[in-house]
Amino acid sequence: MDQKEEKRIFPPYRSMNLAICSSVLDRYLDSRDLKHSYEQYGLNGLEVIRAGEPDQGKLCPEMVTGVHLFFQVFWMDWWKGNTRWLDAEFDSRQQWIEYFGSEGREGYLDRLRADLEYADAVGAKYVVFHASEVDLLESFTWNYKYSDEEVVDACIEIINLLLDGRHYTFDFLVENLWWSGMTLKDAALTRRMLEGIHYAHKGVMLDTGHFMNTNYELKTPGEALVYLHEMLDSHEKEGLLPYFKGMHLQLSLGGAYVRQQRKSWEQDRRIVCPSGECYSKQQFLKLPFYERFRLAYEHVGQIDRHQPFAAEGVAGLVKRVSPVYLTFEFHQQSREEYEQFLCVQSRFLRCFPCDTADR
Repeated sequence: MDQKEEKRIFPPYRSMNLAICSSVLDRYLDSRDLKHSYEQYGLNGLEVIRAGEPDQGKLCPEMVTGVHLFFQVFWMDWWKGNTRWLDAEFDSRQQWIEYFGSEGREGYLDRLRADLEYADAVGAKYVVFHASEVDLLESFTWNYKYSDEEVVDACIEIINLLLDGRHYTFDFLVENLWWSGMTLKDAALTRRMLEGIHYAHKGVMLDTGHFMNTNYELKTPGEALVYLHEMLDSHEKEGLLPYFKGMHLQLSLGGAYVRQQRKSWEQDRRIVCPSGECYSKQQFLKLPFYERFRLAYEHVGQIDRHQPFAAEGVAGLVKRVSPVYLTFEFHQQSREEYEQFLCVQSRFLRCFPCDTADR
């Protein structure tokens, strides 16, 4: 690949994900140390998610390329005012009010507005919004009470309430997941989402691993690449690829776990958790809310792997999408592990200046 071709596919904004919390920030001495940790792998910014903690003075505004907005995994019943379901799902009404931060929908909007104002203040180029819904039980049974269309329409309502009349300059990118909502399996539904949003600077944040999670028969990175290209084919036919402005690059091949977990549910109606607990539906629903939440969180971690996308064709995938914003989004337990993942991913893209990768 010559230098002209490299420059043509070189995404201008290349980030790593970073949670603004002490457990992550404590890994770095100061802003210079943090900046060096990603620049040595060809990246030039951060996609941050705020966790309600100070940034310890380690984040300079120019380091923040993107902001991942606050999200709730399940929120539709709260949004629709279905207090009867909420009272049944949580241990008490006070508990769900504390969990969501308010009794009414304005509390949700206020949390999102705070993140939008933060993004505007630091000069972020884009923000990311999750367009999905799943409750704790549904995450194990894969049977959803809300359809993709219902979730997408509710997301459109929220987005327009947040952005109508505002004059932000950042791109507002809607991210795919594998639960009810915008999964990218149906290009017509992606169009419905995009056409419903009034805001002009809109687009899609393609999370490669999340899309892999929609097909638990995938076994190899090569199969995942084929599956992703098939999705891009369908969106290209609808003229939607120009809206794919962002990419969360990660590999998630949790299919073996999902196949076994779904088999247990479909054959025996038993919820088998990663740590070995096994429950009937009735037993699961009788557990305290935060115990169910813990089990579901561990369960999702087995599905959504967030590992480096180490495949020979990944550079071609990035070239085809040609995102403005590319984020290496990995689950990691330490700075050393994270930098190892960044190095691996940079090697497989082969279009980034990664001097330290060859040392």
